[in-house]
Amino acid sequence: MEKKSSQEIKYRYAEYFLLAVLIVLYGIAASQRNLIWKDEVTLWSDVVKKSPDKSRPYNNLGAAYHNRKQYEAALASYRKALQIKPDEYKAHYNIGFIYQLRGLFDMAIAEYEAELQIYPRSFKSLSNLGTCYAEKGLWDRAIFFHQKAIELMPDDPMLRGTLGNTYLQMGLFGQAINEYEKALGIEPHNHLLLYNTGVIYERKGMLDEAAAAYQKTLIIAPDFLEAMDNLGNVYMKMGMTEEAIEIYNKAISVKQDFPSAHWNLALAFESKMMTGAALREYRIYSRLNPGDPRAQENIIRLEAAARKKNERPR
Repeated sequence: MEKKSSQEIKYRYAEYFLLAVLIVLYGIAASQRNLIWKDEVTLWSDVVKKSPDKSRPYNNLGAAYHNRKQYEAALASYRKALQIKPDEYKAHYNIGFIYQLRGLFDMAIAEYEAELQIYPRSFKSLSNLGTCYAEKGLWDRAIFFHQKAIELMPDDPMLRGTLGNTYLQMGLFGQAINEYEKALGIEPHNHLLLYNTGVIYERKGMLDEAAAAYQKTLIIAPDFLEAMDNLGNVYMKMGMTEEAIEIYNKAISVKQDFPSAHWNLALAFESKMMTGAALREYRIYSRLNPGDPRAQENIIRLEAAARKKNERPR
């Protein structure tokens, strides 16, 4: 079997996964109402008609559009809220959040800073500023704003997790683990934080610790595909091929079109000289991910080896 340099195991590292979840958790800011309504857009459109001179209904209408992913309509509503009440700080935050989702980080930063001018204790804006600066590669600024958010909300595990993610992106594994452990001390059953600790342990070559972290993750979130895939990869590094095959198959049973698990399962079968099974998995992977030429290269190589073996005199 060729070295992993030509057939790398596909990893799904955690910083993007957790960042995406954190964005959802620290998403749009809307007023809480104890109302049950069939359609939030209909509800707040009705409120806007009845109270056209109030900013809050426009902000909440924007949130309703946002939840539908109708971002232009959401932006129009948020801007209307600011037109009525220029110090409607939640609207600044919400506009910034849409810009951040779209990758318009400079525009998002301007809106978050505008909110902080009105409401300096907005830990959400501080945290998202840190994330935006991290996306721009301005690490010192990113760390500064993440830490400012934590100063305001020291017991919020997600804020510490976000800071840990930034350290992870920077390759500062010790600092990242420190933040994740602090976060887990607050929220010990957070499977995303556990998963991220596994990623760091795996990168550092601490395979027993990585396996334990992924196993704990899967106890809490049994269908977490990336954790299953990475646990299989750790098993392969530990020489536990049978266990790796079992966990890759489990991931595929959860999601049959999960390309990474098919690729890694092919590698595992090939390491055991199970050519037919490896070919099957490479072919599936190639169908799922036709833009990756490695699978077709491996299929050609294995088929040629099989033909050569069959042509040998017996």
